[in-house]
Amino acid sequence: MKTLVLGLGNELYGDDGIGIHIVRLARESLKTHQEILPDEENINFKECSLSGLALLDVIVDCDNLVIIDTIKRTNPVTGKIRVFDVTQLRHIPGPSPHYVSVPQTIEIGKTLGLKVPTQIKIIAVEAKNMYNLGEGLSPKMKEAIPKIIQELKSLLKELHKT
Repeated sequence: MKTLVLGLGNELYGDDGIGIHIVRLARESLKTHQEILPDEENINFKECSLSGLALLDVIVDCDNLVIIDTIKRTNPVTGKIRVFDVTQLRHIPGPSPHYVSVPQTIEIGKTLGLKVPTQIKIIAVEAKNMYNLGEGLSPKMKEAIPKIIQELKSLLKELHKT
């Protein structure tokens, strides 16, 4: 059973890069601390700044998918974590006809006969600073990193129960 942990975002836009940071840190943490997760050899980590249909090339042939990304909310609390199953996401039209949401991407993959993940979890992290050009995470987002990594480890253990 193959699992892909996909960190989405853009590091050039401050806290929007949290998914990429988490993937790097989790990958390194598992190696450095010799932490053993069930079926660890079948867990892959990938950084990605793509969206929409371009994600199909990245996620095809995986059984499980965990996405880590920022979420836009009214009055966000930077670093607050919400975990969703893909079925809980709304099919919201994007800013252009070329944008396709994650649920729509999965449905298109199925329609095309591609092997797309059957279990999809999203770790959504609230952020205020998602659109300001400038590298680096805010202090509030940095404080949230241990909680996000712990949530990721819990999800991976849940997905790889034997």
